[in-house]
Amino acid sequence: VVAAERGYTFTAVVDHHASKDKLRAMKAMGAELVYVAAEGDEDLATAAREELAERMAAESDNAYFTEQHNNMANGVGYHPVARELDAALDGRIDILIGAVGTGGGLFGTGGALRATVPDVRIVGVEPKGSIAFGPPAHDYHQSGTGTPEGATIGAMVDYSLLDEGAKVGDVEAFATARAVARRTGLMLGGSAGGVVYEALTRMASLAPGTTMVALINDGGEKYLDTVFDDDWMDARDLLSPDTEREVDELLAKLRRVAPDVQG
Repeated sequence: VVAAERGYTFTAVVDHHASKDKLRAMKAMGAELVYVAAEGDEDLATAAREELAERMAAESDNAYFTEQHNNMANGVGYHPVARELDAALDGRIDILIGAVGTGGGLFGTGGALRATVPDVRIVGVEPKGSIAFGPPAHDYHQSGTGTPEGATIGAMVDYSLLDEGAKVGDVEAFATARAVARRTGLMLGGSAGGVVYEALTRMASLAPGTTMVALINDGGEKYLDTVFDDDWMDARDLLSPDTEREVDELLAKLRRVAPDVQG
């Protein structure tokens, strides 16, 4: 968007693991897409993408690699979110929970929030198979989150701010996104589903009066042909009606306990 507004040439180094609609949107706005994998290869190629992007920028006299994983401006951009949360909740925030990909969203928000709410507990969520919170490493389908094996954990992942790291599998994350859409009409992306699943499963153990804020960084409209497509889900053994029912029951219980809860 910024490149289109300012007249920059924009090149995105991508793989086929990314949401097709994200790729289509970038292309529609004039971006050049450079793939690091062949058509049909759905593996997450974070390391290969970063290596190629860095090399392309170095070989050009007029290019800049934003390097989101190690660009501290990534986190600074989320400081207004912390100020908004602090003001909206009068500083009554006990737990901040969010997905960890580059780390900018959770640690940018959490770092700024600690300045005014020093006791806030920060919980990171990554897909099972990601390595930021330890092994085992394996493939996963959640998009835009996590650190796959072979990729370097960037400087934006600030372990000094992290109180706890949690892992959520694709089945649970996607089932949550699907259940939330049906019950509330709110479309979540897969990584956001993982955050909400982790938050919902913690609800029963929280002390009365606890305020937990879940950061939702991705909408679900870009995943209509994946997370919300039964055939795509079934072909990858990700479709789980039982897990969707479990999430639906958790959502129903939340409404009974706190009927005026706001998301």
